[in-house]
This record gives sequence, structure tokens and C-alpha cells, in this order.
Amino acid sequence: MKRPAWLEQRWQRWLARRHPPGASSLALRHNRIYVLPSGFGFAFAAMAVLVLVGAINYQISLAYSFAFLMIGLGHAGLLHGFRNLLGLKLTAGLAEPVFAGESAHFPIRLDSEKPRQAIMLRAGDNDAVAVPRVDPPGGVEVWLPVGATERGWLTLPKLGLETHYPSQLCRVWSYANLHARCLVYPRPEPDAPSYRTQGAAEPGGEVQRTGDDDFAGLRRYQPGDPIRRIAWKQAARDERLSVKQYESPQSASFHFDWHDLPGMSDEARLSRLTAWVLAAENNDDRYGLILPGARLPLDQGPVHCAACLTALALYGKHA
Repeated sequence: MKRPAWLEQRWQRWLARRHPPGASSLALRHNRIYVLPSGFGFAFAAMAVLVLVGAINYQISLAYSFAFLMIGLGHAGLLHGFRNLLGLKLTAGLAEPVFAGESAHFPIRLDSEKPRQAIMLRAGDNDAVAVPRVDPPGGVEVWLPVGATERGWLTLPKLGLETHYPSQLCRVWSYANLHARCLVYPRPEPDAPSYRTQGAAEPGGEVQRTGDDDFAGLRRYQPGDPIRRIAWKQAARDERLSVKQYESPQSASFHFDWHDLPGMSDEARLSRLTAWVLAAENNDDRYGLILPGARLPLDQGPVHCAACLTALALYGKHA
């Protein structure tokens, strides 16, 4: 049942005071855990009351025993459900950058000094993730999906934890405001025109780059080099690993300039520039990026690509 708007506002203000934004890690305390009977729990309580009333009216000892047994089971379920969340530690990890329109996945580690069971974890209004069991030590890591609709920094929404363990008689829940965020890159323009015809080429003739066409010599092996590039015959002679290098010509380097895209909205420009950066990186071309107030020099590689995408994501926004 949806709460009225005024009640929802007051409820959110009360939650913000009781669960203020904190660090990237916290442990659930007793005064931040809430317990109420579930629908099944209310029916169970009503049945226990009816049995007790019948036992009082008819003075049946067995009915008394059954009524008190039901009350005891309800109380035990409430206590164990409360203890299932009490002291549970949550730690937010680093989320990998995503593109607008995708889902960011925030890693949340659940840890405890004793086993926990049947916990549901949710970030804001996004889909809940079931955590069947949390075993010490080490706990378990859960990846929470959060929709990324806009570029820039995406803050982890308020977390909701819920459990009906062990008897489904009670709903036990809590909230956690962890400090974590994810960088959202602009959405790449689908079917963007080729940057080779639209981008500004850097003059200077051909530039040699690492490729697969012409053999250029050997160098010492470094961790991470492809196994297929190792010169095994050379290694057999001098007892050390060497790697084959190749070169192929590259036509030009490219500057992707914000001012070369007139007549487009800011978001459309960012979307096209993002598509060009990804395409140039995929083609092993050297590229630079020019934005109002920012200029990234010609380069290539994952670090340069991430720097360009970060500049595009944070354009016009506070870091």
C-alpha cells in the first residue's frame, strides 16, 4: 500500500535523521533495526489469541499448553529475526565505471562474527538481491545493480536490508547509508560518423605504432606479454625470454574538438565524442580531446581512454 505524499516526506526525513550518510562501512546497531509481524505473523497471533480464549472458556489444559506454545514460538521467531541483523557489518567497495543507460554494480561486502541467513539487500528502488548465507570469516560480497540514467557521479542509494528468518512470522528490516559512488560515462552515439572523416587529423606524416605487420626486433619479456609473441628459439639459445615486436604504419593522429561540432546540443556532442574516443582506442589510433576549459594531448591506451571518458563524463558537473 502506497503511503500519502505528506506521510512519505515525513517518513524520509525521519529516516535521514536516524540513518545519516556515513563512511563506506558500518555495523547495524540495535536502535536501527525494526521488527513487525508479517501478514502470516498477524494471522498466527490471531490464532494464538483464539486458542487462548477457547482454553479460558472451556478450561482445557491442552489448549492452554498449545496457546502458550504458539506464543513462545512467535516470541522466539521475533528474537532470532532481530539477532539475524544485529551486528551485521556492511562495507561498500569500488564500482567500475559504466555508460549512461547501463546498470552500475556496487560491490557490498557483508561480514559477521556468526552465521547469518536469508537476507534481502536492495539499493533504493532497484531490484533486491538475495543473500542466502553469510559465513564468518570473510563474509560474502554482493553486487547491487543501480540504474545509471545520467552521466557524472552516481551515488549509491540508501540500502535496505530485510529478513523473515527463521519462521516468516516477523519482518525485520534496517537501512544503511554508505558512502560510495560510480562514474557514469556519456552514452556513445549509435552509428556515429567515422572520426577519420569528421575529426581533425594531426599533420606530420606517418607515425610508427606497434602492430602485426612488419617484424621490428626483440625485447625482454615483461609480465602480461602475449605468450604467442615469445621468441622460443631465441630463448633456447640465451636462456632468457624475449618478445617479438612488430610495426605497421599509422596514417595520422586525431584531435577530437568540441568546437568542431556546431549545431548540436551539449549532450549530443558528448555522446559523439565518446563514440569517437572508443572507436579510436579500438583502432589503436593516437587521439586527443579538446573541451571548453580542458585539453588532453595526443596519446593512446587504457589510461588515456579513461582520462578522456572521465573528462567527458564530468563536463559541466562538479567533481
